[in-house]
Amino acid sequence: MKTNTTVRLSAYLFSLALFMAVSEAVAQEEQPPIKIFGYFQNSLQEWTAFEDQPKFNSFSLQQLNLFFQKDFGPSWTAFVNFEFVNNFSSSRQWGSANLEEAWLKYRADMRFNLKLGLLLPIFNNLNEIKNRTPLLPYVIRPLAYETSFSEIIPIEVLTPVRAFVQAYGFFPSGEVKIDYAAYVGNSPNINDNPLDGQTGVDTTATFLVGGRLGVRYRELKLGLSATYDKDNTFESRAADFEIPRTEWSEIPKTRLGGDLSYEYANFSFESEFIKVDMEKDLPGLNADLNFYYATMGYRVTEKLFLYSSYWVMDSRLRVLTPSLEVIESGDIRVYTLGAWHRLTDRISLKAQFSRVISKEENHLITEDETTTVRDNFSVYGVAVSVFF
Repeated sequence: MKTNTTVRLSAYLFSLALFMAVSEAVAQEEQPPIKIFGYFQNSLQEWTAFEDQPKFNSFSLQQLNLFFQKDFGPSWTAFVNFEFVNNFSSSRQWGSANLEEAWLKYRADMRFNLKLGLLLPIFNNLNEIKNRTPLLPYVIRPLAYETSFSEIIPIEVLTPVRAFVQAYGFFPSGEVKIDYAAYVGNSPNINDNPLDGQTGVDTTATFLVGGRLGVRYRELKLGLSATYDKDNTFESRAADFEIPRTEWSEIPKTRLGGDLSYEYANFSFESEFIKVDMEKDLPGLNADLNFYYATMGYRVTEKLFLYSSYWVMDSRLRVLTPSLEVIESGDIRVYTLGAWHRLTDRISLKAQFSRVISKEENHLITEDETTTVRDNFSVYGVAVSVFF
């Protein structure tokens, strides 16, 4: 009798365990699967001679973004974004690979969303969507957003590229929508040397704070963005002016941005400005970096879009010490024309011509010496962009 009871109890426990395992498997099957998708753009560019470089042309996997998205019901979503640029190959030391985003989002309603984790913060119009290459008309995007140029353009100074907490949403009022975003993240002073301890972490007790406030009315969209942090960028240059590194640490840095977009019939217009200011009174240092672009476009057919665009990036560094005064400045102006053909909803063909005019000037005021370098060159490009 005791043996039969033990057998029945064992069978019951086995059946219960099997039922729970099957139920869990069924429940897992009922959950929506992980969505895997992405964008990539391959291009062929020809650059005419400039500075000490001869004319060259090259094919390139300009950028690839691979996304993973998992929905946990109507309110929670997890998202991961890997980015690869410039024919990335670790063995050949080409390009770069980055974990751009890994966040969890809570959506209460259209008025309030919260992202927690590594994310691309909202700043102006393009910052959050700059990686959507098949949805943008450019072979080469406006310089502040062209991640394939991150080795030669100070993209991380012009735009905030990382935050870790962001609240955003919009409030409708008739035909008008007021949208907002506020975020916080690390300062740009991230450790990249294992000899100094854990890499990838902020080396200061400061934060990045920022946000955007915008208005949308029918086909009009405009907004203002701003960020504040403290930056150690100029520490490495302090020795050039015989200044202790600590004197140029944690320099206050502000970004101010504005964006305007408008569509009328087949015409479209979009523009942005970015102003970056860094200043330290003792010893005297003032650094400015500004960027502006404006694009006018015309939709010839449902699939063909033509545009012209004008970009300006200028910088100015002024250093004043008891023994010298120096002003370094740079100016880049780009005039560009392009065509964008949507072959299908997921494949785009692009062509673009750019004329670049640049000038660099170093003015040593204490000795009344000025050195100027001017350069003009052209860039021709074609590309195919794919959403997969």
